Amino acid sequence: MLNKITEFIPAQSLLLLCTCVAGIALFVFLLILPRQQMAADLDKNIEELEKKIGEQRTLTPVFHNILAMAKNKKKSQLPITTKGKLARGEMAGIFDDIKSKAGAYNLKLEEITPDVNSLQESSGHMLIHLVVTGDFFKFREFLIDLGTIPSLVHIEEMRILAIEESREIKLKIWLAQE
Repeated sequence: MLNKITEFIPAQSLLLLCTCVAGIALFVFLLILPRQQMAADLDKNIEELEKKIGEQRTLTPVFHNILAMAKNKKKSQLPITTKGKLARGEMAGIFDDIKSKAGAYNLKLEEITPDVNSLQESSGHMLIHLVVTGDFFKFREFLIDLGTIPSLVHIEEMRILAIEESREIKLKIWLAQE
């Protein structure tokens, strides 16, 4: 059969034809197919980026709102109180002050007791045990307000216990006294 083909087409032309077909096939396999694969990968990347851009367009107004709120929000500063000492006759008044501060934040002052040992010592400080119940999130404001007491030296201990539908907070606070 090859002889019949070579009779109609000269051998040199047949060789040239086979070389051209092989060259075209090599061109297709080495250049065109990898480029098509690369183009498909780029299309996938473009789709992913378009999806991310769409998400960013959706979330940009939310981001700007949150950013504006953060910029407009005033920084909370702790109140500055001049420190002083508690006179012996003012002990009942400080208990009422603490009770009113707790009531202002819908916290219930369950117990407020001074430590007897600290009253007898002449250390210049008095230890008070507080038990407060109520909403845990209001407790922060209560502590900040408690910091406005001029004779408050520091809070020694804080225990937070979970009770039914609220929290119980036990505090040990030190007050300066004369």
